[in-house]
Amino acid sequence: MTISKDRILKIANLSKISISEDQIEKLEVEISSILNWVETLNEVDTENIEPMSNSLTNFLQMREDIVNDGEKRSDILSNSPAEDESFFVVPKVIE
Repeated sequence: MTISKDRILKIANLSKISISEDQIEKLEVEISSILNWVETLNEVDTENIEPMSNSLTNFLQMREDIVNDGEKRSDILSNSPAEDESFFVVPKVIE
């Protein structure tokens, strides 16, 4: 299965990313390869295969859930170009 340049541009637009012509050509090859691999997976006969949720027998130990602020709020917010009280301020993306 191949993916067209127009489809890649549409995906980039929906993702709000800009890509160059060189990147478009690379993405055409890479995404087509991924789609071909998925098509191959779809051909595998799984009719008599029992669903499996977890193949591991040992499980992680549960621990008490203690809520705290992590004492990193000021460090984290210092990376933001804009903040309001304790929240990141981001530009409006959806119209």
